[in-house]
Amino acid sequence: MGPELDEAGRIRGRSGLIPNIEFAVSKAVNEFCHISVLYRELMPAELATGMLDNKTYESRNSRLRLEELRLQLQKLRPFPSDLEWYEFATGLMKRSPLGGLEALSTKSGIVDLFQDIRQRRDFGFEEIWRDTRPGLEAYREKFESEWSPISDQVLTRLSSLAKRPWTTDRIRVHFIDCLYGGFGWNGCIGFAPFPDMEVQKKFLAHELSELITPRRSLVEALREAKLNLGIAHTVVDLLAYFSVRDFLARPVFPNVEKKGIKPNPNYYPAVEGLYLMFERYAENPAIYQDFQSLVQDIVATLKEASIIQ
Repeated sequence: MGPELDEAGRIRGRSGLIPNIEFAVSKAVNEFCHISVLYRELMPAELATGMLDNKTYESRNSRLRLEELRLQLQKLRPFPSDLEWYEFATGLMKRSPLGGLEALSTKSGIVDLFQDIRQRRDFGFEEIWRDTRPGLEAYREKFESEWSPISDQVLTRLSSLAKRPWTTDRIRVHFIDCLYGGFGWNGCIGFAPFPDMEVQKKFLAHELSELITPRRSLVEALREAKLNLGIAHTVVDLLAYFSVRDFLARPVFPNVEKKGIKPNPNYYPAVEGLYLMFERYAENPAIYQDFQSLVQDIVATLKEASIIQ
C-alpha cells in the first residue's frame, strides 16, 4: 500500500501535509547576502555578529567595498531589525525566476537601491557569481539527490517530535555561498554549503526545526523558570538531531560521529542535561501528549539538574 496523497497528489503524513522541499541557487539572493556581508556593520546587530560575520569572505572581497554604497546604506538604514532583513531575503526567494522586485516591501527604499546595484553591475559581483555559480549548482544537484530519499521521513518525524503539523505545502531552500551559517524563516531556508553532505543534512534538519518548533511557549517557560533562554536553541537542535540521525551514515568503529552532527555542548547550553531525555522521547514520541507537556518536563529536568542561570 502506497503513501496517502492529498487532492493535489502530495504526500500526507500522520499529522497532515508533508511539504515539498524545493532547492535553488539564485543570483539575486546571493548578491543581496554578498552586500549584507560586505556592509554588515550597517545590518542588524544579531545578524552582523552571526551569520553575516564571514570574515574570510569579507577579507577576500574587501576591495569591492565602495564608499558610495556604504554612504547610501548608512543613510537608508533599510533594516531596523533582523525581521526586516529576513522579510526581504525570503521575498527574493519567493519571487518567480523571471519576476521583478516590485512585490517586495518598498518602505525602506532598499528595493530601489538593490535594483540600481543590480542594473549598474559595477560593484564586482558579476565576477564572483561567474566563479561561484557552477559550484553552487553542482552542490545543489548532488545534495538534492541525497536528501530526496529521506525528506518525507525526516519531515514527518520532525512534525511528530515538535507536536505540530506542517502548515505549508512547500519549503524553499537556497544555497548561499557567502553566509557563515544559515537561517530558517517564513517557509524559507538559506544556508551555506558544507563540504560534508552528512553535516549538511543535519544543518538542513536544524533549519527545518527552526521553522516548526513552537519557540514562543518554550521561551516563555524558560523565562518564567529563570533558565537560560539560549536553551530554546538547544531544544531546536535536539529535535533536529533526533529527526535526522537515523538517516545519516553511521560512523564505523573506531571513528566517532562527525563534528557538526550531534549537538555540541560547547555551543548549546544544557545539552548534556537534556540529551538522554530527548533520546527517550525520540524512541517513543507518545510519552508526551503535546508540546507543552514536553516543555514542562524540560524545565523540570533542568531544575533537577540545577542548570539555572
